[in-house]
Order: sequence, then structure tokens, then C-alpha cells
Amino acid sequence: MNDISDILRSLLDRYSMASDAEAEFASMLEQDATLKSDYDVWCEANGYDVKTGYQDYVDELMDSRDSIWINLNE
Repeated sequence: MNDISDILRSLLDRYSMASDAEAEFASMLEQDATLKSDYDVWCEANGYDVKTGYQDYVDELMDSRDSIWINLNE
């Protein structure tokens, strides 16, 4: 089973814009039925809608990173 969180973090690290990472991930999903199935399961397990799971994950990740910096600066 693919670790979707790791894949998304890797794409976000590789691309400077989240939209580019999202486009690459969408392409990967189209090309790999197993990855698509794993993504569907991951979305369900994390309470994400399949259509917005990528963006929801990115939003949560950015909020988490922002809160770390806020705590360090206090």
C-alpha cells in the first residue's frame, strides 16, 4: 500500500508551488489504479472527500507548520 501522506509531502518538497504538486499527483492517480485506490482509502481514513483530499491535506500541513513557527517565536 502506498503511503499517500509521504507521497504528498515529497511532491510538495519537490515543487515550489502546491498547484504544480497537485497537478503531478493528479497525473500519477490517472496513471496508476493502485495509487488511486490507495488514495481513496486514505481519504476515507482521514475524513477527506476524494475531490478535495489533496487540498485539505495541504491546508492542514501548512497550518501545522505555521503553528510550529508561531510557538518557536513566542
